[in-house]
Amino acid sequence: MKMVSVVAGILGVGVLVGVGLAVTNPEQSAFEEFAVQRIRDDACKEMPLGLAQQCPQFVDDNKVELKKIVTQSTERRDFLIFSYYETNLSVRSIIPQLSLLPGLPAYRFETVGLFGKFYIYEAQKY
Repeated sequence: MKMVSVVAGILGVGVLVGVGLAVTNPEQSAFEEFAVQRIRDDACKEMPLGLAQQCPQFVDDNKVELKKIVTQSTERRDFLIFSYYETNLSVRSIIPQLSLLPGLPAYRFETVGLFGKFYIYEAQKY
């Protein structure tokens, strides 16, 4: 009888954790906010030719458009208790006017949304 209680307790905790994960699985709109903030905080530092100083203001002024670009550049897979995001972004897709400049970076990110937060577990610059 004691073993049944232990198993039931473990199953109960498992169900609670699963429900907690499902309830806190972030939405696509939250990922868009996260991605735009990462562009502002991290990618702007990589901008060439003194554009790094202007980049944060550009991101702030064009947040709606950047969210659209992030959405178009991201594949989301929702597994109910977490979401997986694969994003391929390039400076050219964000600022087409700079497409003539050589050496502009492109990025590939793999991100997991879990417990209401996002965790980038792979980032490649190419």
